Amino acid sequence: MNPDTNGQVVPTLDHVIGQQRAVAILRTAIDAYFHDRTKATEEQAFPHLLMTGPAGTGKTLLSETVAREVACNLHTELAQNLKTPEHVHGTLMMLEPGDILFVDEIHELPILSAVTFYRALEERKLFLGKRHVVTLPAFCLIGATTEEHSLTRSMRERFRIHIRLTHYSEEEMFLLIRQRAKRLGWAIEDDAVRMLAGKCRGTARLAVRFLESAKRQASSEATDQITAAHVQCMCEVEQIDNLGLDAVEQQYLRILKDGDGPVRLNVIATQMGLPRQSIDMFEADFIRLGLISKSDKGRMLTPRGIEHLAATTG
Repeated sequence: MNPDTNGQVVPTLDHVIGQQRAVAILRTAIDAYFHDRTKATEEQAFPHLLMTGPAGTGKTLLSETVAREVACNLHTELAQNLKTPEHVHGTLMMLEPGDILFVDEIHELPILSAVTFYRALEERKLFLGKRHVVTLPAFCLIGATTEEHSLTRSMRERFRIHIRLTHYSEEEMFLLIRQRAKRLGWAIEDDAVRMLAGKCRGTARLAVRFLESAKRQASSEATDQITAAHVQCMCEVEQIDNLGLDAVEQQYLRILKDGDGPVRLNVIATQMGLPRQSIDMFEADFIRLGLISKSDKGRMLTPRGIEHLAATTG
């Protein structure tokens, strides 16, 4: 098997690092599913599941792991691709009994597509016209979103299980990076793992990217073991600071430093040459890390943000 592919596979919930509350809820639900299925007289599916939380905290990974645990097919769709009820019809009609449909960023479903899901979830039926009704097999919908507040109440209440994911601790990041490297067959020093864990801001997706960058740095030097020196060199080449902020994110902080008081978002976007939506994506991390504060007047560096920028540039 390709090691790059194998490295992404978490076989069971027992191998999942972090997200202990989510894992406990899923383990209980899976055990209950198998128990109830032994007594059922018709095909059963795993309960509809909603996972919310920041990007890169394991929503896709947990969905794939649940599908492996219950031994069923997993179908993945982006909500943006389900633009019309017809797209939803086509997707649902492909499902076999017990299948799981994973819809990422489900809050972006257009309203008509969402309404189509309502009927399918409640009645397991598709209404293709005044007289044409299709009965669907038992299936599970897993919805994932980074913006829970954007979901309608009607959509949210149709899920039987709701799991909120959180950022990982630095120790969990250490274990996750080491696990990932082991699965990929990559040798890495604990000091290198520790350095990477401190830069990932509690986000598994960022950890994977930094690990792969460090491996490229090691390979470029004709060695198979990733050391702390390779991580340091990678950070210098890619201009990543000790909090894992890249050059664009550091530029944002410098704009606030040079501002005379609070700086408005449109001013930041103009100076950086980026759309407001791109800036919104990393501002949440700055607030969580205590680097900036936001008010109606604009954005400002906090004392911690000033200290971090001084240490980085000094």
